[in-house]
Amino acid sequence: MAEEIDYQPLELLAELKAKAEAEPVPAELPECLPINAIRRVPELFQPRGEREDEHHLGELVRAIGIHGMLDPVEVIQIGQDAYLVDGHHRVTAYGMAKVAEPVPVVYFMGTIEEAVLKAGQANNKAKLPMTTRERMDYAWRLVLMDKYSKRQIVEAAGTSDRQVANMRQAMGKLGKGATSFTHWRAAQRAADDKDGHQMTPEQRADWVEQRAGELADKLARTFSNKLSENIEITARALERYFGRRLGEIAGEMGFYPRDCDEEDDF
Repeated sequence: MAEEIDYQPLELLAELKAKAEAEPVPAELPECLPINAIRRVPELFQPRGEREDEHHLGELVRAIGIHGMLDPVEVIQIGQDAYLVDGHHRVTAYGMAKVAEPVPVVYFMGTIEEAVLKAGQANNKAKLPMTTRERMDYAWRLVLMDKYSKRQIVEAAGTSDRQVANMRQAMGKLGKGATSFTHWRAAQRAADDKDGHQMTPEQRADWVEQRAGELADKLARTFSNKLSENIEITARALERYFGRRLGEIAGEMGFYPRDCDEEDDF
């Protein structure tokens, strides 16, 4: 955007950059830090915001009880303070397990803007990957910050070029009001309203991808890997569920059953 906008992540980014310029970094950085010395700014460095997965936290607390320390969390040193870039669940789990001693850390040596992107990339590769909706919301946040290229947003959030392009178009349509939307789906609906609910082919393709991803996430939460491990049972279940429309599903996926009456060409 050409003009400055009021948007909390941008304001926090400016504050941290000012802090980095005003405060010197300690000559030596410790390999371990007390958890209460690791500062958090989820609006910048936690793509999920402040939401944490309770089941995953329970597993981490159990692992701490068995093994002690977990893998180092990643922090960025800004002035005299270390800010958490990756490892929010681990730090919360340390607190739940009442760990008193300092925990292992590694330092991110890039810029603060690069650390924001690194947080998204780390979540996409973690054992607890972001859901489709979380990835879309994170990409929308990066678009609103107006600091990153399309390629950077795609790589950090795990979205497509088309989805980022649609987000930028929506931001343009919504103007200053764009920053009032925390979630991409709400922003998308508001932008569509300005168009009289008329989707372009690209917007519809984007919407289909989002909805498909959300449904896939729901299937994963409900069935874990049971569907992929029991192909025969899954196939029978799909046949019962879709009935006569199963052929349409196969066609949409690019699989077209051959007519049994056709003669093979030899």
